[in-house]
Amino acid sequence: MKSRPISENLFQAMSEPARLDVLSNLTTLGIEGDSDFDNIATLALSTGNAAAAQISLVDERQSQVLAHKGSLGRANIWPFEAAALTISEASCLVVLNAAQDVRFADLHCVTHAPGLKFIAVAPICVSDECIGAVSVMSDESRTEFTPAQQDQLASLANIAGSLIELKRDSRQGTERVAALNRDDDRNAMALEVGNVGSWVWDLRSGRFTGNRMAYEMLGLDPDRAISGEDVFRAMHPDDFPAMKYAFARALAQNQDYIGEFRAASSGQWLLGRGRIFERDASGKPVVAVGVNIDITNTKNAAEKTRFLLRELNHRVKNTLAMLQSLARQTLSRTSDPAEFMDAFSGRLRAISEAHTLLSDREWSGISLVDLITKQVEPYAIFDVAQIELVGEDIMLPPDHALGLGIALHELATNAAKYGALSVATGHVHIAWQLEVGLHESRIIIRWIESDGPRILAPDKRGLGLKLIERSLDKVLSSSVRLSYPETGMEALISMPVGDYSDPVTR
Repeated sequence: MKSRPISENLFQAMSEPARLDVLSNLTTLGIEGDSDFDNIATLALSTGNAAAAQISLVDERQSQVLAHKGSLGRANIWPFEAAALTISEASCLVVLNAAQDVRFADLHCVTHAPGLKFIAVAPICVSDECIGAVSVMSDESRTEFTPAQQDQLASLANIAGSLIELKRDSRQGTERVAALNRDDDRNAMALEVGNVGSWVWDLRSGRFTGNRMAYEMLGLDPDRAISGEDVFRAMHPDDFPAMKYAFARALAQNQDYIGEFRAASSGQWLLGRGRIFERDASGKPVVAVGVNIDITNTKNAAEKTRFLLRELNHRVKNTLAMLQSLARQTLSRTSDPAEFMDAFSGRLRAISEAHTLLSDREWSGISLVDLITKQVEPYAIFDVAQIELVGEDIMLPPDHALGLGIALHELATNAAKYGALSVATGHVHIAWQLEVGLHESRIIIRWIESDGPRILAPDKRGLGLKLIERSLDKVLSSSVRLSYPETGMEALISMPVGDYSDPVTR
């Protein structure tokens, strides 16, 4: 190191940014009191029969003692250590008599270490920057400190520097490993949150390894050795041949592997993707990596969509046939276009309302209360309180709902034209109950009009009455019976409801 004059500017001479950066990184190592440095200090103590030895880190203001040995207490010899780091071209700074050494007179160094006379300091360097010192000292002056003794002290300083560097590198390595582990943990957690199983397949040994999710998805035991064949056998038998062929083809054609399959243990749908990660010198694949992604929800949603489309196609065909029949029957009863449009549009609206309710529930059924409300309440033109509903709400199957919707529409329009809803004093009482039988449950609905004009039994059944009576033709073993007591028109509707008899939760 280039020598510098000792002066009052020693502080500035010590303030080299690169050296201080190395030093600041070392202060976090926690090496003070390390037994390895105690051993070096013990060896230094035997150099020239010194009374004390110490190892220090040296910054621009003070020293941090890492180890101290000998009969003398710890000494503040920072000016000597700093000088050794800044001015000495030799391997050591040697002060045979500190009280008489003119080099340190202007710094009054003896006041930092009262009683010390002999001091020898060898700098400790790390990464080409001198950051500390190994020192030996005595309270008696010396006439010499031989070159051999200086070399021995310098060697111990070199050992101390190598030890510090080793501990620093080890600490940094540990921190890097810890950081990698944290990253791995975060990546593993992210994969698990996303229902993704990652895997590595050693094609030479056949060994398959993966994260916890990869084993769980396939129903494999992570505590035993797993081979690639074990993975294929963990697939559903119907999917296994195609997946194995896809993997072999991907290897042969140097392509990414991709395919969908079910896990045999759970039926869970998985999307498998992989590629060759490593090849040998001849280009033969040796390591494959990939992921399995849980797509069960996507598959179920797609299947549900297909089911709904099939159901919709079926319902559309039935509805078109129903509309065709309605149009033909309505037209046969009137030749007046305006009258036809009025009658037909009302019935078309009744079917549309039922379809809307079914669509909102993905054709899984309709609430009976919702159906009655949609079909009947619009005809209570004086007061909606004219209509009274009595019964526990239940779900109706689609065919039942469509047929019953037409019947209710015809009853409501008839009541609005001729019956209880044609006057403000009239009332319509709609009550229903579920009758549980041995083989099936039936819903019994009673339509009872009161306080309105009396309706006599017609001599000839019109289209409306025919539609009421035939509205449930598609529902096997259902029936609609009409009667005309003096109190008002009544209808009794009976139909099976099967598995749709559960009450509706609102």
